[in-house]
Amino acid sequence: MVDPDRLCAGAAEPAGAGAGDDRTCVLSLSNYLQRVVEANETLQARWLETRAAWRRARAEYGAFEPELFASVQRQVNERQNTVEQQRSTLSSFFSERNNIYQGGLESLLPTGARVRLGSTLRDLKNNLQSQPLFLSRGATNGEFQTFVGVNVTQPLLKNAGPAATLAALRIAALESDIAFQEYRRQLMVTLATAEAAYWNLHLAQQQVSFFEESLATAEKILRDNQQRLEAGRGSQLDVLEAEAGVALRRTRLSEARQKYEEEVARVLSFCSLTVAEAPGRVVAADAPPPTAAAPDPLALWQAAWQRNPDYQIQRFKVMQEANRLAYNRNQRLPELNVVGSYGFSGLGETPGDSWAALETGDFPSWSVGLELRVPVAGGWKARHNLAAARLQYQAAELGLREIERQIANALDTALVKLRTARTSVEGYEGLVQYNRALLDSALARLEVGKLDSRRVLEIEADLFDARNRLLEARIQAQRAWLEVELVSGQLLLHRQLERDRQTLAAELRHWLHRDGPPQVVATSPDPTVSAPSGRETPEQRRALEALRRGSSEESVLP
Repeated sequence: MVDPDRLCAGAAEPAGAGAGDDRTCVLSLSNYLQRVVEANETLQARWLETRAAWRRARAEYGAFEPELFASVQRQVNERQNTVEQQRSTLSSFFSERNNIYQGGLESLLPTGARVRLGSTLRDLKNNLQSQPLFLSRGATNGEFQTFVGVNVTQPLLKNAGPAATLAALRIAALESDIAFQEYRRQLMVTLATAEAAYWNLHLAQQQVSFFEESLATAEKILRDNQQRLEAGRGSQLDVLEAEAGVALRRTRLSEARQKYEEEVARVLSFCSLTVAEAPGRVVAADAPPPTAAAPDPLALWQAAWQRNPDYQIQRFKVMQEANRLAYNRNQRLPELNVVGSYGFSGLGETPGDSWAALETGDFPSWSVGLELRVPVAGGWKARHNLAAARLQYQAAELGLREIERQIANALDTALVKLRTARTSVEGYEGLVQYNRALLDSALARLEVGKLDSRRVLEIEADLFDARNRLLEARIQAQRAWLEVELVSGQLLLHRQLERDRQTLAAELRHWLHRDGPPQVVATSPDPTVSAPSGRETPEQRRALEALRRGSSEESVLP
């Protein structure tokens, strides 16, 4: 949440303000955009989604994390011996009670090999250990057998190599890149919309100023006509025409002020503030900058291929489909694995004796072989998955080419809008100068009675219309430039708001640990400042505060 007092570049009493007047919140464009980045909940939610995608990508590294395994097994066997078994064991039955303990490490390698390093301890107890045949060998009522070794299964065709083992990790990493570019897109769109709202606020407040000046001029003409009528040098018709002009301008001034209040609310909403939470009467401090040199289309296109988030998103999607295609190609191969093991074994009356016998290395054991698995129907699932992956890859490439054309057309359209708006600005600037000179001349002629007030009001209305159109043309030129920056992907760079993921991650940690989850808390109103019309009543404010407290208590963010 942004502090309302930090929103403004300065808060001061307007000139001539008396007791009970609102303070003026001077809002600069740079300060406003910075607060939008810090406080806008839509951007914060999108960044949390980006961090979640990054976490999912990091989770894929867990496929290569070694795992400890351990097991305990109890074996009980009771069976009758065959004649052959009776002759070799001198017993008509076999009875055993064994405990088997296993443990070790198991891991997957990027080559696709699965390696298992472990040991097995078998606590063997059976009826043969007390037979006369084994008494001469020092047999006891129990034996311990230990084995330590490594087992390796290395695929040679299917599931072999990085194309298979790293496919999920690469796709998740690209998904994280896509999520980051989606955040950049949301940030750029939000900032562009917020800046457009700022210029709309500037337009609205300037229109209020224009109407106030127009009303002042009409009221002066009305007073002059009334004085002339009283002196017998004017007519009642001139007074009525002046009164009609004043009434019309007062009505339009009221409408302009209403539009100004709407634009203030729209600007504050981007900072996650309500009108009641504003520290004063919000005023846009910056005006549209003067027209600069026309940008180079080639440089804009080159910047768009590097910075436009839509293009980057589609490019990452093509890379994702390429990884899926490589994986599905691998899955079409038959499964051929090299299986090998190597280890040592030991036997003793105690676990220590069996381990000591193992350490001598006198009883090694190893094995190596091949395993082959071939689907009898030719791999129905893998074949269709591969065909689908090819189609998806082709669709992604077509989407990338379509994005390239859309960016080129959007840049051309935005540049045409920019040139048209700048031409309009130059034309309206000359029109304003002409009408201003004409109004000054008309007022002078009105003073000496050589021109009627109706014509003066018409000239003043023409001047107002020209000034308004000039201002709208400047705002339109700024909007066109915003569109150029948005399509070329340079909007964040030009406003020094382009940040990498490390910086944003640090800001997110700072926000979560210091400020907690985002929530809007109503500030206590200044008792010396009277609330303007249209803001919440005390009852509404108390209800909103209760609702926000309830929402804060139910928050699930850490």
